[in-house]
Amino acid sequence: MQAKGKRGTWVIILSFIIALILTVIPLPESWHPFRPDWLFLVMAYWVVALPHRIGLLWAFLWGLIFDALIGTTLGLHSFSLCLLVFVLQLNYLRIRIYPIWKQALTMGGLSLLYLALVLWLSRVTGSPESDLSYWLSAAINAILWPWLFILLRDIRRYFKVN
Repeated sequence: MQAKGKRGTWVIILSFIIALILTVIPLPESWHPFRPDWLFLVMAYWVVALPHRIGLLWAFLWGLIFDALIGTTLGLHSFSLCLLVFVLQLNYLRIRIYPIWKQALTMGGLSLLYLALVLWLSRVTGSPESDLSYWLSAAINAILWPWLFILLRDIRRYFKVN
């Protein structure tokens, strides 16, 4: 029998793996600005839903896996995800009581912060410049948040992840 606090860990891990797969699926070059930050969105959901289970260690490990998967400087996404998980853990109670449209706006703002951190760190490590289309994924994240939130919430309730 599973311990009460560890129920459904496989569901959480599977959702992160699916987020990584969605991130590396090839898209036409013209669609790249519209690619959402799946790992950020899934991480944000689990931190808001289960802040006692998902925290900085999860952000650090999945960020390292993400960096290794896409070939960026090791630690770039780990640092950015850890900072955003910290902000989310400070505000998860407030975010939970927001209506879904306000949550989407909040996630859009946090996506902008995440993208700014990733861009700043990639420039520090010598990556090329970006254009205005780089910032478009924050709007896509905000638009996708309500559907992802409802989907993951229903999955969490169905499998009784706590």
